[in-house]
Amino acid sequence: GDMSDMFGGFSDFFSTIFGGTPAGYGNQGFRIRTVQTHQQPRSLNQPVQINFHEAYEGTKRILQINDRKIEIKIPAGAKSGTKVRVAGVGPNRTDVYLVVDVVPDSRFDRQGDDLHTEFSIDIYEAVLGGEAKVVTPKGEVMLNIPAGTQPGRIFRLAGRGMSNLKNPDKFGDLYAHVKVQLPTKLSNKQKALFEQLRKLNK
Repeated sequence: GDMSDMFGGFSDFFSTIFGGTPAGYGNQGFRIRTVQTHQQPRSLNQPVQINFHEAYEGTKRILQINDRKIEIKIPAGAKSGTKVRVAGVGPNRTDVYLVVDVVPDSRFDRQGDDLHTEFSIDIYEAVLGGEAKVVTPKGEVMLNIPAGTQPGRIFRLAGRGMSNLKNPDKFGDLYAHVKVQLPTKLSNKQKALFEQLRKLNK
């Protein structure tokens, strides 16, 4: 809930105190400052933001309560709205829930554990076939493109999707959507060749 409403103006009940960069991703910490109130809630919610890679691999955050620091693991497969419970560490031994917010990655559209992405091929690869690079959460892979591939065709890469929250050894699928890049400028020779192709197809 809204911490300022809950504690009648103690808007700084949670505050970010320090950062680190393990594995190149910005870990951050949170401090809890105990306050005196007549009625304490049963649990406290604290938003925490992670990036797409952290959601895929899992990550950690540091919770500081007075002089005590607690390392909290955010599991692989977390999505926006996932709650990580830290039992009995808040004021009067209340539970603290880290509420995850995953920053979207422009390369991937997440649908459950499945991911959708786009990749481009040129007209020659579409007509004649070839290979193309497709980005996955673990890096680029080469995909065989059959001759006559149409724009919008979808290739399913099994097990290349997002980690499963309940079973980190299980992964969704990655669906790669084809975009065909058409040439915007043609030489006279290229135009002549395309004209020949058009005549052959009549």
